[in-house]
Amino acid sequence: VIDPLFLDGLKKEFEEIKETKQPKPRRQKLKEFQGKLASLVFLDPASGSGNFLTETYISLRRLENEALKEQLGVEILLGDLDNPIQVSIGQFYGIEINDFAVTVAKTALWIAEAQMMQETEGIVNMNLDFLPLKSYANIVEGNALSMNWSDVVPVDKVDYIMGNPPFVGARLMNAA
Repeated sequence: VIDPLFLDGLKKEFEEIKETKQPKPRRQKLKEFQGKLASLVFLDPASGSGNFLTETYISLRRLENEALKEQLGVEILLGDLDNPIQVSIGQFYGIEINDFAVTVAKTALWIAEAQMMQETEGIVNMNLDFLPLKSYANIVEGNALSMNWSDVVPVDKVDYIMGNPPFVGARLMNAA
C-alpha cells in the first residue's frame, strides 16, 4: 500500500538528489529532502495494531538515515547534527475502535522509534536519548465511521490517508 502511494516517489526523488555532484547544492537538497520527510502527515482511520503507521514510520526513518549518510559523505560536521532526526512518530495518526489495539499500535510505534534511533546512532556516531519517552503516538480510540476525523488531526494537515477496507462483516452491518 505505501510503496505506490508515496514511498516509490520519495525513493526516486532521493536517488535524483544523490546524482547532484557539487557538495554544497547536494547538501542543501539533502537537508530539504529530510525536511520534506519530516513534514508529511499520515492518517490510518482503521489503524488496528498500527501496522501501516509503523511500517510507514520505519520506511521514512530509513530514508532519513540514508539522507544523513549522504550528508556525512559530503563532509558535514557532527556539530551540525545537534538533532539529526527530524521524522517523528508525531506525524502519524490513527483511529481504532478497539482499546487494546490502540495500546498495541502506540507501543509498536515506540518500539520502532527506539530501533530506528539505534540505527541513526550508528550513522552519526553519537548517543541519542530515547528514554524517558518524550514522543506521543497519536492513536485515538474511537469509531472512524461516526467521529469527525478533524478531531484527531486537522484535515488540511494530512498528506496521506491509508489503510485496509473492511474485508469481512459487510453482511453483519446495520444501517448505523
